[in-house]
Amino acid sequence: MQARSLVGVLETALYHDGGDREAVEHFYGDLLGLPAVAAWEDGVAFRVGTGVLLLFDRGRLSERGGPIAGHGTSGPGHACLRAGGGEYERWREHLEAAGVEIVHDSDWGGGARSFYFNDPAGNLLEVADCDFWPQSA
Repeated sequence: MQARSLVGVLETALYHDGGDREAVEHFYGDLLGLPAVAAWEDGVAFRVGTGVLLLFDRGRLSERGGPIAGHGTSGPGHACLRAGGGEYERWREHLEAAGVEIVHDSDWGGGARSFYFNDPAGNLLEVADCDFWPQSA
């Protein structure tokens, strides 16, 4: 068998209720400063480094035909974002100044750390100061 490799995560999807779209778009676009790169009736895509964060209206997504209707959650999801070099504390200060509650801090050993907070739809977001996951098993 020929060796194969995957080189990254292209998309991560999170979900919100229909009434949360405006708040969610403001949160990710204005507060987090992510550029919106596409939008459609039931969602919006924001660029995050080399990947894309998709935010879907949970109820409208389930009304779609085809394979896209087959993904989604009935509750909140999670995504971890990595802060750029030396910007970890600045991100924390920026979010706290905007009234975002930091709900948990983690020390991952070896100096790696992250903090957690919720978006307006209840998704649990995390900002990490580095890639603390092993490169391979």
